[in-house]
Amino acid sequence: MKKILSLFLCLMIMNATSFVFAVDTVNVEHFKLPRKLAKKTPTNVVNTSESLVSVLEYNTMQLTFAEDFTSKNAKIGDQIPFLLEKGAYTKEGTEILPPSTKVIAEISDMKKPKSFNRSGKVYLDFKYVELPDGTQIPMEAKLFNKKDYLYRGKLNALGKGVGSTLGGMAIGTAAGCGIGIAAGAVIVGGFAIGMPIGFAVGGLIGLVTPGLNYKAKAGDKVNIQILEDLNIQK
Repeated sequence: MKKILSLFLCLMIMNATSFVFAVDTVNVEHFKLPRKLAKKTPTNVVNTSESLVSVLEYNTMQLTFAEDFTSKNAKIGDQIPFLLEKGAYTKEGTEILPPSTKVIAEISDMKKPKSFNRSGKVYLDFKYVELPDGTQIPMEAKLFNKKDYLYRGKLNALGKGVGSTLGGMAIGTAAGCGIGIAAGAVIVGGFAIGMPIGFAVGGLIGLVTPGLNYKAKAGDKVNIQILEDLNIQK
């Protein structure tokens, strides 16, 4: 009985030892990012082994639009392809994702432009990574910016709004002058009456014009943050 027990224990130890040696050695490396993004990212830790690369949650990536995009004709459920044209690597030199890897996002919600120059919004769910050979790897990620959606910046909207306001003022001024003249004033008086009316009407026209649709060109950059470990088999 003692011999059998000893043999059983030996076999268990041998199996445990074999298992330990079979497990890949994990190395801690660091995601290589553009300088500005590297300063903002919460983490850049990547675990690598002989068989697996694991990009830990809260890492960030910089992607580019694979093709031109406008929200004007887009709808919820549409897919948008992004590109890692040069691939992704660690600072230590390990390839995380090869060149020409795509990241596919789906439009989960949209807000159309509204009056008072409020621009449209596009909400995205990032669904998967697509390797050049067609292999798809599920991923969970979100946009990494001040908002959780795509939108035109305030300066773009302001510029458009100013143009609309000035155009509206021109129309309003003409209308105001007509009012002044119709009121029996002389031409000078018509302008004197019409100008304030025109500015008021024009300002109102400018304010009630809608904001901008979101537009991007192929190659425009976008930053995302990974919400769950992204595991890539070697």
